Amino acid sequence: MLQIVDQGTISHVAGRGAYMPWITPLADGSFIACQHIGAELGSDDNHMVVLRSPDGRQFSEVGRVGPVDDGYAYRAPQISVVDDDRLVLVCSRFETGGDGALFDPATEALRRPSMCLLFSSDSGATWTQQPQLVPVDLDPDRYTWNSAGQLLQLRPDRWMWPLETWKPEGYDGPPDQRAWALFSKDGGDSWGELTVVADDPEGGILYWDQMNCRLDDGRIYTMLWTHLYGTSDDIENHWVLSSDEGLTWSPPRATNLRGQVCTPIPLADGRVAAIYNDRHDPQGIRVALSEDLTTFDVADQITLFDAGAEATLGSPQHDNFLAEHMLIAFGKPAGRRLDDGTLLTWFWCTSAGVTHTRWARLEVTA
Repeated sequence: MLQIVDQGTISHVAGRGAYMPWITPLADGSFIACQHIGAELGSDDNHMVVLRSPDGRQFSEVGRVGPVDDGYAYRAPQISVVDDDRLVLVCSRFETGGDGALFDPATEALRRPSMCLLFSSDSGATWTQQPQLVPVDLDPDRYTWNSAGQLLQLRPDRWMWPLETWKPEGYDGPPDQRAWALFSKDGGDSWGELTVVADDPEGGILYWDQMNCRLDDGRIYTMLWTHLYGTSDDIENHWVLSSDEGLTWSPPRATNLRGQVCTPIPLADGRVAAIYNDRHDPQGIRVALSEDLTTFDVADQITLFDAGAEATLGSPQHDNFLAEHMLIAFGKPAGRRLDDGTLLTWFWCTSAGVTHTRWARLEVTA
């Protein structure tokens, strides 16, 4: 069983949106958070900010991170501790310009993204000014690629960074969407090895927004938002497993959850909690437990956020699922297990017309 023991806001500012937060505990007991802000979820003015908290409850925004006015929108930042005072921030950036749209519903093309790293050597007080761009050995005329899931430092030298592919502007065929993992063998200095995490060779099933964790036994467990291409239909969230640090993956297997973004959090007793977007009425963000990685206890799941009438922002101007999805009003839930055994979770949502970010702490009672 789960219960909410505390909750609050990361940031709440009228007149702007805050999206895709990430919270990281530091060695001194404080917390650092990041998110992207802007007029809309995928607008050209998206940029990243860093926030701090002495206790993981009250957060204060300390400033912008990343380049300014360089022709890119920066989205979905995540901060990880490397060692001592050294931190790494991973994100994706998207070319700006034109009509300002991230996605063209008529062609299904995505604005060209890049995967980026920024580093701090003083616990996040300052960051590198220019991002380190991460090369991916795929044909840029056929693919776009952007980060998904969380960076895993499997060993000090071996890092795994999940990503997903889509199609760029100018490519006329259907997208070759896959979930992938990219690896570094020197602690993020260089990247090269690339493996497929999940894929439907027929193209009918899309494995979106992989969210991953490392189980206490060392295996990597990844959950995927699973969607039928060309429709508005999600099927059950699927999962895959790697027992060799991401070199190979099991075939996708269905859970009993039918959500979208779904993040696994390993518990100390071997169970897994999944925090996920439920886009079925009543829409909201929920957390459920599983003992076997497959079947989740939805009867006793808890709701962290009830979207009510603010599940979407406006109406799409095009009959395309991805165009519809750019108008969602809540999403990207994630979390981690803290040293005291509680779960710290976070997400973005909209209430009273203000799109903002929140956190919640959960206790596992049984």
